[in-house]
Amino acid sequence: MSHAIPAPALLSEVSEVRWHSLYRIAAVAALISVAIFLVQIVAFFVWPPPSTVAGHFALLQSHPLIGLISLDFFIIVDEVLAIPLFLALYLSLRHVNESLMLLGTALSAASIVCFLVATPALSMLVLSQQYAATANGGEREGLLAAGQALLSCWQGTPYQVGYIVGTIGMLLVAWVMLRSEIFSKSAAYVGIAASIIGFGLYVPKIGVLLSIFSVVVIQVWYVMIAVAFLRICKRTG
Repeated sequence: MSHAIPAPALLSEVSEVRWHSLYRIAAVAALISVAIFLVQIVAFFVWPPPSTVAGHFALLQSHPLIGLISLDFFIIVDEVLAIPLFLALYLSLRHVNESLMLLGTALSAASIVCFLVATPALSMLVLSQQYAATANGGEREGLLAAGQALLSCWQGTPYQVGYIVGTIGMLLVAWVMLRSEIFSKSAAYVGIAASIIGFGLYVPKIGVLLSIFSVVVIQVWYVMIAVAFLRICKRTG
C-alpha cells in the first residue's frame, strides 16, 4: 500500500503549528522590546545619567531602579528577549536559506553574549553596595576606580564585537526575508536599512546619531516581525 507524500506547503504548515508557542512568545518579546525602548527614551530625559562614578553609586543606593536604567540595564532585558525572537526567525526562515539563517542566528547569539558581558549595570550595583558598606577611604577609592574601569570598558571590545556581529547577523536575516512568504518585502527592506544605517556608528562626527536612528528603525522592524508571527499563529490555529 503506497503512502502519499505530503506537499511542501503542508509540511511547512505542520512545522509552523509545531512552533506555534515560540512564535507567539517571539511576537510578545519583540513588542516588549519596543515598549522598553520608549521607556528608555523617556527615562533619559527625565533622569539624565550621572557624569561621575560617585554619582552613579549614589543614585544606585537612593533609587536602584533609576540607577540601573541609567546604566543601560534595559539592554540586558533586550538581549534576553532577543533569544526567542531570533530562534523564531531561524525556524520560520530556515526553509528559505538554512545556511544564511544558521550563520545569522549564530552571529546574533554571539552578539547577545557580548552585550550581556559588556553591560555594566549589575556590576556597578554590586560595587555601589560595597562602596556604601565601607567607610575606609582607601577601599572607597579602589571601588571608585573599579567603577570607572567598568564604565570605560562598557564600549570596549565586547561592545564593539557585539555591535558588529549583531548588525551583520540582522542583515543576513533581513536578506533572507526577501524571499520569504511569511514576512513582507517591506519588513525585509526595513531590516536591511536598519543594518546598513547601524554601521554608520563608525562614520566620524555623525556616527552616534546614525546609530540611534538605526535603533529607531529596528523598533519598526520588530513591530513588523511581531505582526507576522501573530499572523502565523492565527492562520495555523
